[in-house]
Amino acid sequence: MGLLSLATLVPMSLLFSPIEFWPLSFVCMVPWLLLVGGSRHAPRVYFHSFLLGSAFFLINLRWLYHSTGMGYVALAIYLALYFPLVALPVRHAVRRRRWPLAIVFPLVWTGSEMLRAVIISGFPWFFLSHSLYRVLTFIQVSDLVGAYGVTFFVAAVNGAIADLAFAWLEARRTGTRLGRTRAMRVSVPFAAVISLFVIVYGQIQLRRDTTTPGPKVAVIQGDFLSLVDEQQAVGHDRATEVDKMRIYLSMMQAAASETPDLYLLPESPWVMYLNPEARDFFPLSRTSYAELQKHATRYNATVVTGSATIIPTPFDLLDDERRHNSATVLYPDGSEPGRYDKVHLVYFGEIIPFRIGRLRFLYFWLNRLAPFSGRDGTTEFSIFPGEEFRTFNLKAASQNGQSFDFGIPICYEDVMPYVSRRFVSDGSDEKRVDLLLNISNDGWFGRGIQQPQHLAISAFRAVENRVAVARSVNTGVSGFIKPSGEIYGLVSGDPRWPGECGYAVAELEVDSRFTWYSRYGDWFAWGCVLLWLGLFLDYLVLRVRSTSQP
Repeated sequence: MGLLSLATLVPMSLLFSPIEFWPLSFVCMVPWLLLVGGSRHAPRVYFHSFLLGSAFFLINLRWLYHSTGMGYVALAIYLALYFPLVALPVRHAVRRRRWPLAIVFPLVWTGSEMLRAVIISGFPWFFLSHSLYRVLTFIQVSDLVGAYGVTFFVAAVNGAIADLAFAWLEARRTGTRLGRTRAMRVSVPFAAVISLFVIVYGQIQLRRDTTTPGPKVAVIQGDFLSLVDEQQAVGHDRATEVDKMRIYLSMMQAAASETPDLYLLPESPWVMYLNPEARDFFPLSRTSYAELQKHATRYNATVVTGSATIIPTPFDLLDDERRHNSATVLYPDGSEPGRYDKVHLVYFGEIIPFRIGRLRFLYFWLNRLAPFSGRDGTTEFSIFPGEEFRTFNLKAASQNGQSFDFGIPICYEDVMPYVSRRFVSDGSDEKRVDLLLNISNDGWFGRGIQQPQHLAISAFRAVENRVAVARSVNTGVSGFIKPSGEIYGLVSGDPRWPGECGYAVAELEVDSRFTWYSRYGDWFAWGCVLLWLGLFLDYLVLRVRSTSQP
């Protein structure tokens, strides 16, 4: 059992940055499926499945240890539970019902990824689909069924190969012909049809002429791990913040030679409060606002930057101020900036659960465990979520003053499929935005494998909604993504080696397609969840019947 688990652990770990050997995605789960479907000892199967999941997430989430050691271990153990939760219904379907793995496994595994993306705020990382982000043909189906559909395709191939392996072992044992097995009659044709559809559909979509030139955008990337100790990379020392501001302004000045229509700075490029209720109380914020607005006016361009927001609420019984993680939009005409407040907050990084309501006692306990609650555990660092997915407009001089609409997912909002979809459609019958501008601060995790993993996930948001994406990320990876998912114009060149201060300017594409996924969302993935739960129910019913029989 240990060898079969290891035979899955190693290739699964090679799927993602820094190796990214995507062909292994189609076979990596086969050894584990042989363990799940072939062993007679169910408790050992579930135990080894949990060990496999724990090892996988502890190894591949190691970048999280940089910012929160205990949180990293707790998250890895929680995510590992999905392996035995997948193993149980798959084992039941194969051993009791004799159903093909090529059909059962992709349904269950896709459902597990869906639940991972929504439970406890969601952590949609390390999907099987993410390993294929560079293979554009395979990921075009995302505009129908999201990244989950690509996972289904990969899992179906793994299931078909496992079915073939079981059929070959059975044929050797009984002396029957392999061609007469259920694997050859059902599993292989099913996986072949899925694969053919994905490839043909992908090629058709890549050949469609649906894009027109969009605005020219400059993404500005800071990398300040070299200015301060890595453990203080997001520190708020005032001298360091002034240095950061000067460096960013100098990069914006350099990028101005290429006449971009919009300058995009990352989340928290330096500490500043740009909302009118707060900026006049902080000298650096007043200076920051004046400098950024001067740049926007001088170069007739829009400036988008991450910023903090403080809104006094003296009559609020919960708190005397509301703090938000925001994106601020400064316009060339000098009018009051627009602002989007981040809606989807990261648990234990930006907000502690149960802050409001009858379970508030749990909030105080959890707050003491959080990494930013101070030495005595009493500091309340939680911010408030925004209330709407606001969109903005820019007029592009490079396109003769044409208007373009955009949304600004902040930080990990671009890994949450529903967030980008809400920006694009938000329940309407037409496309609300032409572009998505992602601002993030990935300097929390040092320089390493987290940044390219984040970029890979972001590529699916472009395909799902057929929008161009520009990313400005502290420490990297900053650059551009076409509506086809193609990545280009990176500041650091190779996404596997993030870091360095710099900028990149590129013209974005505007795609006219309003996708099925943007309209209807995760219908496919939720369908897989329901079928997964149905398998659990079927398992329980058969167990009850078997124990009640004389």
